[in-house]
Amino acid sequence: MEKRSQNSNSKVVSVVICDRQPLFRLGLRLVIEQMGDFRVVGEAGDADELLSILTGSVPKILILDATIAASEGFQLLRQIKFLYPTVKVVLTVPKSVNPIELAGAIQVGVAACLFRDSQPNLVRMALQSVIAGKPWLQRELAGHIFHLLNSLPISDEPIRSLTEKERQVLILVAKGMTNKEIAKHLGLGLQTVKTHISHILQKLKVRSRAEAARYTLAILRSSFNGEQVTTSAKHR
Repeated sequence: MEKRSQNSNSKVVSVVICDRQPLFRLGLRLVIEQMGDFRVVGEAGDADELLSILTGSVPKILILDATIAASEGFQLLRQIKFLYPTVKVVLTVPKSVNPIELAGAIQVGVAACLFRDSQPNLVRMALQSVIAGKPWLQRELAGHIFHLLNSLPISDEPIRSLTEKERQVLILVAKGMTNKEIAKHLGLGLQTVKTHISHILQKLKVRSRAEAARYTLAILRSSFNGEQVTTSAKHR
C-alpha cells in the first residue's frame, strides 16, 4: 500500500476486497476505482489470504463476502474487529441471505450491508457513508431483519406489541442510526421518528434507546444461537 493511502489527510480511501469469486472482485474493483476517491489496494479469495494482506497493510475499508464472514459463528469477523478496530467492514450479501446471519453480522459490528448485485451508485453510497462514520444498511435488508423479528418464537409481548413501523425504527436504532438518519432512511418526519421511539421505549419498558437496542440485539443473538427467548424486556 502506498504511503498516501495510509495518510489520514489523503483524499484517497484504501479498500481491500475479499470474495471467493474472481470475476466479482474484478467487477467491484472497476466500480470502486472509477469513483476516483477510493482505491483498491488488495484482493483476497479466502480468510487466510485476507489475514495475510491485513498483516502487511491495513485499509480503511474492507468489503467482505458474507459467506466468508459468517463461517464458524463470524469468528473471522470478530478477529478482524479485534485486531484491526479502525477497519470499516462492508458486508456483501446474496438476495437469499439468512436474516439470522444478517443480524449476527450487525451484532458483531459491520459498518454497512448491501446486496452483491447492488447498483454502482449504492456501492458508492455505502462506502461514502462508512467513511463519514455513519452506518449504512440497504433498505431491503432492513426488511429482512424486520421479518425475522416477526417470525421469532418470542414468548413475551413487548416486541409483538410494536407496530410494523415501530419495528422498522427499532431495527435502525439497534443499528446505531440517529433520529435524523432514521427519518431520511424511512422517509419520515423527524418528529414522527421521535414519537415512534417514545412508543417503543414505553412498550419495551426500557428507559433509553440504548437499552432498546441492547434488548433487540439480545433477542437476535438468542435466535442466532438457537436459544429460546423467554426473558421479559422489563428485566433487561
